[in-house]
Amino acid sequence: MLLNKKVHIYQQLVERLFDKCQRIQADNERCVMRVNAIKKTLRRRNFDVEMLKRRLDKHGDNWRSVPMVAPHPKGKTEQKRRGPKPKNKQAPDGGTAPANPTRKPRKQRAKQPQPNLNSTMQQQPHSGIC
Repeated sequence: MLLNKKVHIYQQLVERLFDKCQRIQADNERCVMRVNAIKKTLRRRNFDVEMLKRRLDKHGDNWRSVPMVAPHPKGKTEQKRRGPKPKNKQAPDGGTAPANPTRKPRKQRAKQPQPNLNSTMQQQPHSGIC
């Protein structure tokens, strides 16, 4: 019986390992398909660029003498730069602000008073229906 138990455990481990290998194989195949799709897209792009160059040369366009400018990232013509705010702001009187300006304390919300349910229950008259 001890031998059968060991064989059973061994078979379970082999099945788990086989399933894991199949999952890895499927993931590898997906990666290979993605790489092949990207290669195909690049081949098409290169073909289109070469065809466009040939057509422009055929029409006598002077495109080769025009300086190439790299496009701005994300299609923006002018990137907005957001840096830290300047530390030394001017005071309203025209001078410079002190190094450690005193800040106003933050206002705290006033707590709403909780209605006392016991007192309201005692104050209500009974309708007499019980």
